[in-house]
Amino acid sequence: MFTINPFSISKLNNAEFTGFMINLQKAITTADASKLGLTEVMTPFGTTLEKLIDQVYTSTGSEFTAAMLEADVKRDQTYKRIRLRLQMVEVAEDNPSIKAVKDVVKTHLLTKYTSKVPQLPYQEESAILQGFIYDLNDKLGSNGINALGISDDMAALEDANDSFIAAYNQRATERAEGDTGLTVKLRQEMYALYQQVCFVTQYLANSTETANAEKATACQAFIAVLNVLLADAKKRYNQRISNGTGEEGEGEGGEGHTDSSDSTDDSGSGNGSGEGHTEPTDPTDNGGSGSGSGSGSGSTDSSDSTDSGGSNNPSLPSDATNGSNPSNPSNPSNPSEGGNTTDPNQPSEGGVVNGDEVSF
Repeated sequence: MFTINPFSISKLNNAEFTGFMINLQKAITTADASKLGLTEVMTPFGTTLEKLIDQVYTSTGSEFTAAMLEADVKRDQTYKRIRLRLQMVEVAEDNPSIKAVKDVVKTHLLTKYTSKVPQLPYQEESAILQGFIYDLNDKLGSNGINALGISDDMAALEDANDSFIAAYNQRATERAEGDTGLTVKLRQEMYALYQQVCFVTQYLANSTETANAEKATACQAFIAVLNVLLADAKKRYNQRISNGTGEEGEGEGGEGHTDSSDSTDDSGSGNGSGEGHTEPTDPTDNGGSGSGSGSGSGSTDSSDSTDSGGSNNPSLPSDATNGSNPSNPSNPSNPSEGGNTTDPNQPSEGGVVNGDEVSF
């Protein structure tokens, strides 16, 4: 029997969900919608997806986002310069002022403020940099700061960090006042269309009727591609959850961001793609996705087939309710919250949404 692998796409954040739908549309177009029995589905699918793309990607492209990212790059670079200067105390013992602060630099500043700070979630990094500036003034004093030649960089770091915090808060206000209801509505509509795609193609893939022979073959091949897309979406979701970073939202796990580290930095690899713009992927691409870094809780979802929120029919995608109260769905405008927007009371045109059987 040809089945679509169970994975609850409703728990993807806005960018992941939209990227998945973009890839699904490409897969359907490549396979030929008419051969899959999806001709009538594709018109509303395309129209609704265009609206969702505009809503999701426009909401992450505000002037505050641009200002925030610019300030983040500046503060990361400045922090690295200051830290590099602190590391040079080992070779500057001929300077009495530097020699006087050598121990506190090595045992406190370089130990407490590591090279990993620029990779932390946005809000955590902001707080740590404020503490770093305070400790530099407190532990080094004016003589030590002047001897190390970091006075100007400290002022630049404080200015960039303050600018980042201001832009971050302004963006949060902008999003809170935005039309999140439209995003919820569009996700619900896209999910209903996705269910219809799944029901129709799985039904035809397993059809034994002679009249459906050509469509059965096409749907079987399509399901193989769809399962690759689902596996990729699940992988990206698990990476985000296990690393505790939200790609766009401001949840407890923090917000992942692009680290502007250079090749000589000892902090390791860059951390993810900022703003959560999930790049549509080719299902034949063997390349993995970069993972963000940061702190936060969350367990890797390794067993979706037993998801209590899904359909009772194991041969269908386990996706219908994801165990949430349909009258109070999670806010998908904040991707770190999971964004479950499924409306279990809205049946797909392809059959029963939450029942054990599918009728066509």
